[in-house]
Amino acid sequence: MRRGFFQSTTVRLALALLLAQVAALALGLTVIHRFTEATILADARTAAEVARDDFSEEYRQEGEAGLVRAIRDRIAARDDQNFVVLLKGPDGAPIIGNLKQWPATVGDAERWRRISLFREGGLVAEEMGLVTVRLPEGHVLLTGEVLEAQAQLAKASQAAFLYALAAGILIASIVAALAAWILSRRVNAFARAASAIAAGKLDARVERDETGDAFDRLGTSINAMLDRIEALVGELRMVTDSMAHDLRSPVSRMKATLEQALGRTRDEQATGALAAAIDEADGLHRLLDTALEISRAEAGIGRDQFARFALAPLLEDLAEVYGPLAEDEGFAITVDAPAGLVVMAHREMLLRALSNLIDNALKYAAGGATIRLSATRSGAEVALSVTDDGPGIPEDRIGEAAKRFVRLDPARGGSGAGLGLSLAQTIAHMHDGTMTIGRADPHGMVVTFRLPIASD
Repeated sequence: MRRGFFQSTTVRLALALLLAQVAALALGLTVIHRFTEATILADARTAAEVARDDFSEEYRQEGEAGLVRAIRDRIAARDDQNFVVLLKGPDGAPIIGNLKQWPATVGDAERWRRISLFREGGLVAEEMGLVTVRLPEGHVLLTGEVLEAQAQLAKASQAAFLYALAAGILIASIVAALAAWILSRRVNAFARAASAIAAGKLDARVERDETGDAFDRLGTSINAMLDRIEALVGELRMVTDSMAHDLRSPVSRMKATLEQALGRTRDEQATGALAAAIDEADGLHRLLDTALEISRAEAGIGRDQFARFALAPLLEDLAEVYGPLAEDEGFAITVDAPAGLVVMAHREMLLRALSNLIDNALKYAAGGATIRLSATRSGAEVALSVTDDGPGIPEDRIGEAAKRFVRLDPARGGSGAGLGLSLAQTIAHMHDGTMTIGRADPHGMVVTFRLPIASD
């Protein structure tokens, strides 16, 4: 189930949108964070360099005494608690400053360097950024800034980065979910129309929202195509229905004429030929009747006669009616259906469909011994099956079985026009259900109707 969820195009598009938004947000926040951190360090470096330049100028103007006085005043002022300074003489000995000693790893001409050092009175080393410059007469000056405040600002910036990223991911997830919902809703409108058309409801159309966007224009085009298809199919059905209806009268008259001729003749050969012709006329009449039934079922005629009824008595009635004929053909008909299983259906049409399936089993399940009528509940549907234990249909030809005027050999030998399964399938669609054909276990054929269970 999870695999199918992530295989959904809508889900993949939503995830792609989410990842794109999160990636863009993370990139933007990273740039801001790095820029903020660099700006903070640049400010500290600028302060250290300004102090270095100011003290260097003081030394050039006032000499060592003036520089010492300026450093003392700067330390005493305490307006910058993060400022560090140290002056050492030509002999390398510290003269004045707020560092304990000159760091051994710091040279006499450092442009900018970050290092952890101890200040006067300090118990722990602090990270500092510093610069050094060699002054005339061998003096060396070190100025810098303690980066504790900058580190705190950097931590605050990092925390803000994480909070902003979390909030951004939440917002991006909501936006992606909303986009997926909108896309899924629009696509589902097309899917519902397609499912309805596939179920035989040719008057179904794509729901439009009149926004004029790409989906709305696509819906307009599809609806125009469906209008044309419905008109063509309607014309075809009308022609088929008219032909079948109009041919019934000539066939009936032909049969009556043949029966009259059969009653007058005494020639044995003529009698046999006339009887065969009458049988063919009967077959043609049944074919026309079946074609008319299919046409009416596809048109939805009879939906007003739907009623609630239990399936178990229906199947038992069929078993009772076909029982003697089945015994003559070497079959036993069994029924397996719970008593409380109720459907909303056209009882006579459902009887006709199941009768066709039983007739098929009696004709084509040669070598079998049992025909089983069963009904089981499957969620909101009922599975109504007719199963035989005959030779069945080859796997590669199951898809052809329900096509009109198709007769499969050898399993489909004998008389018939190949409309029985087609009529059954049309009746299933008429009930908003489906019909499937498959092989029974270990052998044989099973035809299953899936119909909605009647709501209470």
